[in-house]
Amino acid sequence: MAPSAPTLSTGLSTTASTDLTTTEAAPRRRRRAAAAAPPLGSLLQTGAQRPTCPACGGDQLTVLSMVLTDGTAVRFSSCRGCEHRRWDSEDEVLSITQVLERTRA
Repeated sequence: MAPSAPTLSTGLSTTASTDLTTTEAAPRRRRRAAAAAPPLGSLLQTGAQRPTCPACGGDQLTVLSMVLTDGTAVRFSSCRGCEHRRWDSEDEVLSITQVLERTRA
């Protein structure tokens, strides 16, 4: 009889599966359908209702809706042609100074 080679104990049972490449798949969760957002005037959007720049009349605007830290809802627009920027609140146009003051709240 040939002597057997020494073995190290790994703590694993010989009947336990040691295949580490297989993982159990977690159940998939369904995502909620996102509510339709109002269309924004971006460079990628086509259509007849594109907003125009109040300074130059150009229609290549990037428009973002956001809420400032004080809770004021604003709509930021930036013109690609003349680089005019504007922050519109519900009832007024805000200056950059007013926007910065409201974000410090």
